[in-house]
Amino acid sequence: MIPLAVGANRVVRGVRVEHVCGDPGLSPELDMALSRRIVETAIEALQTAVDGPTEFIPTDTGTEKEAADVS
Repeated sequence: MIPLAVGANRVVRGVRVEHVCGDPGLSPELDMALSRRIVETAIEALQTAVDGPTEFIPTDTGTEKEAADVS
């Protein structure tokens, strides 16, 4: 992952480099829901204390938090 290679402490997983915050292969409604989950996860990542590189993965429900310490 490029962000981890350059030393980012918080990484929010998106879909692809070309479509970081959405997926054009989805219907407009599902794409909007995915975009919202990614942005909400990014906001949670900014509010979370981390000790090193940590990957935050948007969940399907948006209510579960998932983070992985990748150091």
